[in-house]
Amino acid sequence: MNKITNPIHRAARIGAAIAAVLFTLVALFQLAVVLGAPLGEYTQGGANKGTLPVQSRIFAGVSAALVLVMAAAMLARTERGPLRFAPRRLIAVLAWITTAYAGVGVILNLITPSAVERAVWAPVTAVMFAACLVTMLLTRGRAAK
Repeated sequence: MNKITNPIHRAARIGAAIAAVLFTLVALFQLAVVLGAPLGEYTQGGANKGTLPVQSRIFAGVSAALVLVMAAAMLARTERGPLRFAPRRLIAVLAWITTAYAGVGVILNLITPSAVERAVWAPVTAVMFAACLVTMLLTRGRAAK
């Protein structure tokens, strides 16, 4: 049996899993918007009720791809998921960007003019940010190895 010199804290793995699940759900939501789901009031400031215009749907598609990379980065931080074999420094950078993105997401979803978007996404992004932050703080020092 190999001795693990720096085991990953269980709470970090749980945080990464929670973040990855939530990012994946956001990606699925964005994909639904791309495909024409009438959910415009729940995204992009709630300016468009119903189906988003083409340019906004393209933006949602790009967003979906990015949040899937973010989900993978959080899993990789705990040595799981499709990016787990990427260089640790790259994983660290992506995971910290993801954490910052989630933090900014909390602020943006608290100040959005859309009450519906605020009610739905502010709590989701708050949990995402907390999960990312727990993961990052409990896996400090892993990037250099």
